[in-house]
Amino acid sequence: MAFIRHHDDNFSVELRPEEISRRLWVTGYSIGDPAALRRYLKELAHQHNMEKIIFPVKSSDFELIVGGGFIREGRIPGYFNGEDSYFLAAFTSQERSVSFTLENEKKMLNDITDKSTAWKKQFPPGITIRRAVKGDTPHMAGLFRSVFDSYPTPVFDPEYLAGSLDRGDIFMVAVRDSRIVAVAAAEIDRKHRRAELSDCATDPGSRGRGLNTLLLSVLEKECLSRNISCLFSLARASSYSMNLVLHRLGYVYGGTLVNNCHIGGGFENMNVWVRSGRNQKAVC
Repeated sequence: MAFIRHHDDNFSVELRPEEISRRLWVTGYSIGDPAALRRYLKELAHQHNMEKIIFPVKSSDFELIVGGGFIREGRIPGYFNGEDSYFLAAFTSQERSVSFTLENEKKMLNDITDKSTAWKKQFPPGITIRRAVKGDTPHMAGLFRSVFDSYPTPVFDPEYLAGSLDRGDIFMVAVRDSRIVAVAAAEIDRKHRRAELSDCATDPGSRGRGLNTLLLSVLEKECLSRNISCLFSLARASSYSMNLVLHRLGYVYGGTLVNNCHIGGGFENMNVWVRSGRNQKAVC
């Protein structure tokens, strides 16, 4: 996933093309001419046969950039080192912009957010929670392969996971009888003091024991101890359990990214969940 960088008198931009999910993800930008930047992103998406552009913009730039085919899908408070971000999206494919599951997923989300956020922290018998090390990466990759038919990042590759550890990302694992039965990660961006809680996978035989909730709660404490002020997660909108876990941990719904990534064998909507460290609601 090599980055593409462009700079001229009108704007500069850094972005990451993602072949599996057929999307461009903007990771950095500065603007002089917003219309020129939007045109460049659309032309680049067509050149690389990408169907979606994801563009997180600072709240102070939102009015300048929105429009021209870019629509608002989500909001994450504190995403840019304390400044709020709006997640904009543009589609080069009409088919990609339409979700036939969205209405039912919204009903499920409403049911989840009506539930209590109370949960009791309890370690199941025989389970140990610890931080992952490089020697764990083959086992972690095997667990990801057994759980997902496809995934937007190369988590099936132990070398990719080892590289993530080298970059400072944190992986926590649940171990039973010396075998990893669940994993979750925090992908950390220290420059902007934010972390995405992601890469959650549980062996089918160990589900229903609250392992995701335990792993994410431990990861959250690890991130907060590192002065990370913005914590967020993107959950499959079709997953009742994952959205419920984040709700119970105190995360707040911040929007839905339509047909956002290729996971579990197809394109799926992803719900944004946020805990920014500030007592405010993240609403789309």
